[in-house]
Amino acid sequence: MRLILAGLGVSQILGYGVLYYAFPLFVPHVAASFGTTPPVLFGIFSAGLLLGGLVAPRAGALMDRHGAPRLMTLGSLAAAVGLVVAGLAPTLWIWGAAILWLELVGVIVLYDAAFATLAQLTGPAARRAITRLTLIAGFASTLFWPLTDALIGALGWRGTLLCYAVLHLTVGTGIHFWLSRLSPSALPAPRRPAPPPVVFAPVPPALERTAMRAVGLSFAVSGMLIAAIGMQMVAVLDAAGLGAMAVGFAMLMGPAQVGARIIDAVFWGSWHPLSAAILSTLALPVSLAGLLLGAPPLLAAGGFAILFGAGQGLASIVRGSVPLALFGPAGYGARLGRLARLRTLLSAFAPVAFATLMAGPGLVPALWISAVLGIAAAVPLIRLRLALGPLRPETA
Repeated sequence: MRLILAGLGVSQILGYGVLYYAFPLFVPHVAASFGTTPPVLFGIFSAGLLLGGLVAPRAGALMDRHGAPRLMTLGSLAAAVGLVVAGLAPTLWIWGAAILWLELVGVIVLYDAAFATLAQLTGPAARRAITRLTLIAGFASTLFWPLTDALIGALGWRGTLLCYAVLHLTVGTGIHFWLSRLSPSALPAPRRPAPPPVVFAPVPPALERTAMRAVGLSFAVSGMLIAAIGMQMVAVLDAAGLGAMAVGFAMLMGPAQVGARIIDAVFWGSWHPLSAAILSTLALPVSLAGLLLGAPPLLAAGGFAILFGAGQGLASIVRGSVPLALFGPAGYGARLGRLARLRTLLSAFAPVAFATLMAGPGLVPALWISAVLGIAAAVPLIRLRLALGPLRPETA
């Protein structure tokens, strides 16, 4: 289990670091090279996310059929090819096609594929493993923002992309190929028996469709808010009057993410993941309260960054653990793909929509709309929780 988590942790740091967090750092250099503007490049990135959302259900079904680690191995190889093409691209058109390709293959490289791998390899212990994986992968931005900045300074943006291609070809592909050779029955028993994992009974068949709709709607709306505000965190704090301190307060978001995941791992192991999902969703609108209700600027900014980061940190866990707890491991990959489709489609448009609101009506209307949407996102989960009644763990 520890080796599996370590391997997936490294691959997720590499995947998110290269395919997501590094992108904004490339933008000004690529725009200058091709004589275009950053909005055009971010538009290409959003289009890639849209494509990924469209293929996610099919990718999830393939993970169930052929094994998620096999798909992740192919994804790492495909990512390496895309990075080479992007690094050598002579025109914006070819560079843009490579970015579309990279965001498309991200579906079989990033969290959903890793969660499916854990479900297939660790069985009932998957929820605990998912939480631990997100703790490791939470350092992707911390590592890859300074690393990418340093490499661009030393190698240029083209050399950096080629360097990342080598990492995906060797490290990413190697880890995923090793995982594809494992089977649950071949895993060695731990030296010290771990406490039995907490397992919950799946929802009754009559409520499956209702539960899937509730989870899908809630995850899509909350994911949209995370994408919109998360990418504009510094701009929001700057517009709220923090000025030069905006970056420092925004950095509180990262530790808050990890802190929330540690609390979930240590104290909430016996909770049904649906309860954690409700807390995660409500943390997003609550984080905006200080900014909207006129709290002292420093207090409002700190509360906003910490609560928003905590909600975002839990969201990464519950998007894998809630479907597993509600519906069981059968067809898990396909369900993750279906849930990812709407979430990814909304998230692709969210940053542009939020920036437009800030530039037009202004910060306060944008935050009020976000708060209302955040509350609305929690309603389907709360109704589902009430409909399910007591949620008691079973023996694994």
